[in-house]
Amino acid sequence: MESLAEERASWNEEYWQNAWDQGSLVVISLFISMVLFLILFAVMFGVLPPLEKVKCEEQ
Repeated sequence: MESLAEERASWNEEYWQNAWDQGSLVVISLFISMVLFLILFAVMFGVLPPLEKVKCEEQ
């Protein structure tokens, strides 16, 4: 059981030492966050009605 935990720990350390793996993790997380932001943006401006323009009365 302990050997399995040691194996996972060594693999985890090897993963974080590779710059390409870190970069891909950053790119994937940025992509997911941008998609969530765009969904939030679409919901916010799709649900809210546009503001009506009030014309000033001419005197």
